[in-house]
Amino acid sequence: MRKVSFEVPTEVIGEFSEKMLELELSNSITGKTDDDELEIEVSYEKSESKQVDELEEYLAELISEIEEEEENEDDN
Repeated sequence: MRKVSFEVPTEVIGEFSEKMLELELSNSITGKTDDDELEIEVSYEKSESKQVDELEEYLAELISEIEEEEENEDDN
């Protein structure tokens, strides 16, 4: 069993959780960072590596969207 950890901003935890369920990945919340991001550990088999890659890409997109929104707010 392999494991990977994610630091997920609270603003996108709902979307991230839905994606984990969709991909049927085992997970647990292991803590919280100093930036109030949730630490989530995903356990997976080698055969599920593509699902984990998809989850990583999805989280990167979500974080990018948050950063763009923050930049737009700063411009106003």
